[in-house]
Amino acid sequence: MDRRQVNENRGSIVKNVTLLGRGPSLKYLNVLPESEIVVLANDFDTEISQIKELSDYLKKQTIHLVLNMVVHNANGYNAINFFTEFNVVKLIRPYLNGIRVPGSSGQSIPLEENFLGDNHKEFMFQGGLKYPYDYAGTGLAAFAYTMLDTKADVVNVLGLDFYDNLKYGNPNYLVNDKDGRDFVRDFWKPEDMQENVCKLVNGRPDVQVNLHTICKNFIGGMEDIQNLNIIKY
Repeated sequence: MDRRQVNENRGSIVKNVTLLGRGPSLKYLNVLPESEIVVLANDFDTEISQIKELSDYLKKQTIHLVLNMVVHNANGYNAINFFTEFNVVKLIRPYLNGIRVPGSSGQSIPLEENFLGDNHKEFMFQGGLKYPYDYAGTGLAAFAYTMLDTKADVVNVLGLDFYDNLKYGNPNYLVNDKDGRDFVRDFWKPEDMQENVCKLVNGRPDVQVNLHTICKNFIGGMEDIQNLNIIKY
């Protein structure tokens, strides 16, 4: 169902921000409008190396990278000279400020680390499996950053499919995952991920969210949120 952008009558320029995850819906890249910022969730180096359309698209963008602190996760980016050949201007860690020690990842990234602020606490799971405050994975932390910290009026999301593809025997990614996680789900449940989305979208009714996804199954009420437009493929 198409809905009006909530900002169309404000009389000001609308700020579009795009979030890209690595899910199968990433293949619909051509549906995206122009964006002021593109936020990437985790390690896209394999996709950039193998999908020319994606590489060409990203070379035209201003990029904010949300990357976890697993030591090897920057190796692929460095191998393709990501930080010199693409306009990557900001590095965000998907953890609440104070949970992880800055500079302790062992990654070689020529950008200052930024952690999530206290404005995220009310939207996070508390007393989680790993941290006192946490989102349901880096993709959801990237969505939260996009919603709360980029001053977006419109957020366009692609590649966030909530592992729904696994129900139909389809892999998690467009290209083979270098860590062999093509058919492996994270310990966070799809329902947890969608709960994060609902809290964030409901918490920012002034932001129009256009979620492009192959997911067919949603938790109760998610498809009824007024400022969430779910475009299914």
